[in-house]
Amino acid sequence: MEKNKIHKFRRSLLKKRSQILERYLKKEETEKVLTDQSAEPRDVEEYANINITEEILAQLSDIEIEILKAIDNALERIQNGTYGICEVCGKEIEEERLEAVPWTTLCIQHAKEQEPFQSTPDLRYEEYF
Repeated sequence: MEKNKIHKFRRSLLKKRSQILERYLKKEETEKVLTDQSAEPRDVEEYANINITEEILAQLSDIEIEILKAIDNALERIQNGTYGICEVCGKEIEEERLEAVPWTTLCIQHAKEQEPFQSTPDLRYEEYF
């Protein structure tokens, strides 16, 4: 892959990593507000909203942790020269796929083949972001 494209994907990975970390810090602030004893909910509806918010925050956290790990792995692959190579067939991953999910390790064909058998951050990514 060309150096300028590698740099573009590296910037994209670092930007997404930064966004996730920033969202995590905001999540921490939100959790502090939710657990603040002085701001007790006044009715059943407020309790329901708190429970839903806590559940969403917990789900995002797990997925974001997986994505952060995948991003770190992708940055490592950039360093060792294996970024953009499908881990199954060894061919270059399509640029459109890397633009959509820059941390992916699979080409479109192998991602589709593995989709029914595993749940990866690639597959859940669009559900949450």
